[in-house]
Order: sequence, then C-alpha cells, then structure tokens
Amino acid sequence: MLTLRDYDNSDIEALLALANNKLVSRFLVYTFPYPYTRADAEWWISAGVKAEGDVTKVIEYNGQFAGSVGIARKTGWRDHLAEIGYWLGEPYWGNGIATQAVQQMTDYAFSDLKLQKLYALILAPNTVSMRVVEKCEYELEGVLKREVFKDGQYYDVHRFAKVLKI
Repeated sequence: MLTLRDYDNSDIEALLALANNKLVSRFLVYTFPYPYTRADAEWWISAGVKAEGDVTKVIEYNGQFAGSVGIARKTGWRDHLAEIGYWLGEPYWGNGIATQAVQQMTDYAFSDLKLQKLYALILAPNTVSMRVVEKCEYELEGVLKREVFKDGQYYDVHRFAKVLKI
C-alpha cells in the first residue's frame, strides 16, 4: 500500500540510507547532493520541505519510507502551474511505486491546489522516469538541448507536462 505523508524528524535515518546512493542522485537536480550526508537530511527535513508554495511528501510503501514526491509552484503569471519531481530508493525500483506516487500528487495538485498544469523535467538518459510520467498521461512538450551540466557532462532535458482536463 502506498501513502503520501508529511516528513517527520523520525525520517532522517531512512532518508539518509536511501538518498546516499549515486544511482539515486545521478539524474536528480543539483540540490540533491551525492554523497548525501546527515547534515543534508537534517536540513531537508527542517527547512527544505518547507519552501513557500511547495508541497513535498514522503512516499511510504507498506509502512516504509521509500522516497519522495513534490511540486514546486511557480509565481506571478505562471502561478497556475508547478514542476513535479520525485525519487525512490533503489530497493523500491521496478514496482510501480513512482507511478502511483506521481499519480496521487498529480490528482492532489489538480483537485486540492486547483493547478492547471504540471510539468516534469527529465534528463535524457532517464528513460525509466519518462515512462513513469507517460503512464500518468503526461505528454512530451519538447527537448531542451544541452540544458543541464552535471557530473562533467551536458544532458538534454525532456519536458513532459499534463494539463488539467476541463
């Protein structure tokens, strides 16, 4: 069973154990460091998940901390949309958990937050993540060439989006 819930200080150990993995961080944003330290986990739980306008949840699978999903709301003339992001610890890969979490967060963003559009930015080699959003009916809007420089190389970014159906 999958649930999305708020972070708690008791999540530090599980967060640290799953996040300190190069295979987890390799396609994530630069603010998700590797190595992932206790200080990173403590900061994330005390401040990082509390960014104004953002909603970040623990993905809990069968009662265990499995990863995280969140949305970062935009402001001004783009305040009707948000970027969605997610990650899972390696032991939880390949079970459809990310797809369930993205779908739950998407439904919440459209129904409760009244957002009109969500988008995901996915590095080109991360085809598994592309498949996750496709299963949730996100569509490819475009490819941004050499958009990201990470770990000594440039990556194309695939932008997927889902618009609220009216």
